[in-house]
Amino acid sequence: MPETISELKLRPATLDDAALVADLDSLRDPEEPRDPVLLRHWWRMTDQMEKGMRKVALRDGAAIAYVSATHELWDREENRYGTVRVSLHPDTWSDSLYAALVEIAEEWLRGEGAATAVARVREDFKLEAAALERLGYREDRRMRMSELDLLKHRDEILAARDECRRQMRDVGVKLLVLAEDSDPEKYRKLYATVIESEKDIPTTVPWRVLTFAEWMRFWFENPGVREENFWIAREGDAIVGCSVLDCPVVRGVPWTIFTGTSRAVRGRGIARALKYESMGQAIEAGFERVRTNNDADNPPILRINEQMGYRLVSPLIELHRGLGA
Repeated sequence: MPETISELKLRPATLDDAALVADLDSLRDPEEPRDPVLLRHWWRMTDQMEKGMRKVALRDGAAIAYVSATHELWDREENRYGTVRVSLHPDTWSDSLYAALVEIAEEWLRGEGAATAVARVREDFKLEAAALERLGYREDRRMRMSELDLLKHRDEILAARDECRRQMRDVGVKLLVLAEDSDPEKYRKLYATVIESEKDIPTTVPWRVLTFAEWMRFWFENPGVREENFWIAREGDAIVGCSVLDCPVVRGVPWTIFTGTSRAVRGRGIARALKYESMGQAIEAGFERVRTNNDADNPPILRINEQMGYRLVSPLIELHRGLGA
């Protein structure tokens, strides 16, 4: 077992290493295996739209350590946050190795001019959470990673979907998947609604608003997102909301990666109706469970999740550490 960072023999990680890192990540929670195809997609998006560093160490053809650091393409006056991510094989774990990998990421971020390092870890990943705290990381935000048992709640979900459909018809809101929409301007209308909705998501770390071309690549080059699974709500000529599942390609659990509505229609049950459409479709596709992650300071979506039957899997904690010292 490597005992020092030099013995790990880290090297730059390429897109072709995504499958190896996905295998490493999957050891942390067998209930949530990482999909290698989707991980490769997210790495590719980072390479195109952000700036990052990735390193991996192998033993006998398998990944035993991974470290990355990324940051947005900053404007000159912005607070400069960078994200740190470390994964160690259970047989390779030591506090000193973990700390050394975090330091590699932090040093890269310092060289980029970052002011604050951000790490996100599940509360039930005790070793990692404790190691980060010893390194000076402190909780800034808390999110809820939750799961919906589609088998247990099947009848209630399908009945609620039918009721939501009736309610939406009564108020003139049309629910459909993006593939069924023939409007040639549908993507630009959807882009405007999503960007407006994203701006109201609670966050400490700012994110750059994607250009329309970047946004199109981000969403529609994702192999886990299909227009047949991308639910939208229309009121008249406007697209006023959406909900979309990110479905595994090779393995894993489908995730609701976004549900939102335009500000003008909030409080009318449209987001709820869209989520029930997504869950009903997941049931009909044969999925047994769905996961989602929401900020703890976002009560409207948390209320919807509670009504649908989601249960907490684990809090996801966002920790920050200043890089000035």
